[in-house]
Amino acid sequence: MLNAGIWAQLENSRGRSSDLVVMRLLPQSKFNVFAAVNPQTSRRCLLLKSNREDVRPLQPLPSGRGFEVRFLVTSADRDGGYCIQLELIDPLHSDVFDVIGNDVLNNIIHCSDDKEAFNTFVARIKEWQSFLDQLPRGGLDEQAQQGLFAELWFLREFLLGEMSEDRAVSAWGGPKALAKDFQFSALAFEVKASSGKQHSRFHISNELQLDMQSSDRLILFCLLLERLAGGGLSLSELVAAIRENLRGHSEAAVRFSEMLLEVGYQDAEAANYTTRFAVRSQHFFDVRDDFPRIVERDLRIGVGDVRYSILFSECQHYEVNPDNVRNLIRRISL
Repeated sequence: MLNAGIWAQLENSRGRSSDLVVMRLLPQSKFNVFAAVNPQTSRRCLLLKSNREDVRPLQPLPSGRGFEVRFLVTSADRDGGYCIQLELIDPLHSDVFDVIGNDVLNNIIHCSDDKEAFNTFVARIKEWQSFLDQLPRGGLDEQAQQGLFAELWFLREFLLGEMSEDRAVSAWGGPKALAKDFQFSALAFEVKASSGKQHSRFHISNELQLDMQSSDRLILFCLLLERLAGGGLSLSELVAAIRENLRGHSEAAVRFSEMLLEVGYQDAEAANYTTRFAVRSQHFFDVRDDFPRIVERDLRIGVGDVRYSILFSECQHYEVNPDNVRNLIRRISL
């Protein structure tokens, strides 16, 4: 698994030699795969090696935001004279590089032989290249920033510290279709944010968001924000704070980076997120009984993709004390 600890270990091991500093990955597998750092350029690499001549990929090699892929032939390499290399060109994209690299590792470990592994190496990178090309240049729009801020605020303030880091991050649904924002076996949370002056209503994207079919209990978390020119907290600062919380928990940190990328957040664009937020108030609502909502069973055949808004004032009868929510979270974390 590629993570900050591996790169720090490799970078601290650099000597005067011009040879790559390498570390074997997937030691239990049959493949020769390595993380590496070039001591001359400080560039990070993911290498897959083989002694088979037929591993050269036939399809064009991909390149993307901050990385490139090369096929190399070296005669004097005991781990394999044929090598495919994913190299980080721009350090600003190190978060993307690690996510792509870990996805490659997770896929090649299931391959049957070197040729399949080399083809899978290239195919997974091309898949990510296609995904990255679809992301908007410049980062998330204002509404997406606000929504992500609210989800990360809930993660930091209510889950991290109450349960293991791995479990907290794994509960985050991110961009998954049909998933609640945070899902446990018998409890789910849907997160909404508002920065309007009156905070009179919040918007529901479809008839499934407040449907309880996938959990025994659903709680709606509503974060009321104020946009500021100074003070408060930016989205990129909140991301950095959570990464600090996850330091030393490599699996959770890797998963967190994967989810950020899937929702369209990249560290290289962090400077673009200049909007700052102050939390005015936060509220929990128990979605039950006659809570104001539209769910799938209410719709006639042929009707779907329903968008609607809920008046904040009509939800107050269902409000739950934050301390009670914390106690509920503590119980499910046992």
